[in-house]
Amino acid sequence: MKPRAVLIYAPSWIGDGVMSLAAVRAVRESFPDARLAVLTRPWVEAVYQAVDAIDEIVRYDPRQDDRGWSGFWRTARRVREGKFDLCVLLPNAFRAAALIKASGVKERWGFATEGRGFFLTRQVPQPPRPFGRHQAYFYLDLVAGLGLDVPDGAPDTHLDVASEVADGARRVLEQAGWTGGALVGVHPGATNSRAKIWSASRYAEVATRMAAERDAQVAVFGGPKEAELAAEVLAALSGPAKETAIALQGKTSLSELMGALKFLTVFLTNDSGPMHLAAALGVSTVAVFGPTDARETGPLGPKTTVVREPVDCSPCLYRDCPIDHRCMERVSVERVLGEANALVPTVL
Repeated sequence: MKPRAVLIYAPSWIGDGVMSLAAVRAVRESFPDARLAVLTRPWVEAVYQAVDAIDEIVRYDPRQDDRGWSGFWRTARRVREGKFDLCVLLPNAFRAAALIKASGVKERWGFATEGRGFFLTRQVPQPPRPFGRHQAYFYLDLVAGLGLDVPDGAPDTHLDVASEVADGARRVLEQAGWTGGALVGVHPGATNSRAKIWSASRYAEVATRMAAERDAQVAVFGGPKEAELAAEVLAALSGPAKETAIALQGKTSLSELMGALKFLTVFLTNDSGPMHLAAALGVSTVAVFGPTDARETGPLGPKTTVVREPVDCSPCLYRDCPIDHRCMERVSVERVLGEANALVPTVL
């Protein structure tokens, strides 16, 4: 098959978007002459805009397009206008397959899940859970199962930012108080999971000590709903780190966040979307893991390390710990600081 226009239905979250990039590149390699578009949520759009393999973005905003059948058909018409010959569906949702069927795309390929097989023209059995290896391979297994070529070696999930994005991020950092020197970044939150969050005060202690050793400023990141956590980190900083701290929580778009991450000396984070972004951007990243499985959702990148303490109940994948949060409470400041210093030595 030689389609003229291919649509990839993208995952809904930042981290999943990053982990899907190797599969996106494999589709591009399989259809080098086709116009390649991605159907994506607006809050993930900047991830795919940073990938040269993609020619076009088709926006799907559930806040507008999931309001009853009118929104469903509005999105279907938008896809139909793209005149796609083929859609590769990375999400497993029933609604995703129904939408692409309603849009009139002739070839619809994806995992046979949620009873949606009759919407698909080519389907692949979903691998059993737990998957036991990285989520990037979950998407690559779909591509391979569809009969497309998948390159050997580690999944290529790298990202870069355009010069204008970097320039815009620099302006945001400078307006927030950055003086142009070393930066220790902290992201203390995790979307929809309190169990994945390490102590804000411990993040502050690690950041304070790293900043002192490197004559660096501390930059605290977070989404609009993470103001309380960001404030806790900022309040717990001490010494020069507290006096020169940069508060970026809620102040960056996704593209500005990506650009700002590129300026960091080191990034301290939980298992989160920004963690995946930083790793893909080649930023030195220290990720604290507890209830989730780093084998499946750990950071992929040349300068990453995962800190975790083995406990019998982890990984549990719970969003709230029903007992004593031992998987995270047993991760010490000294352990994280040691791993961070090993990744980013004091003498730079």
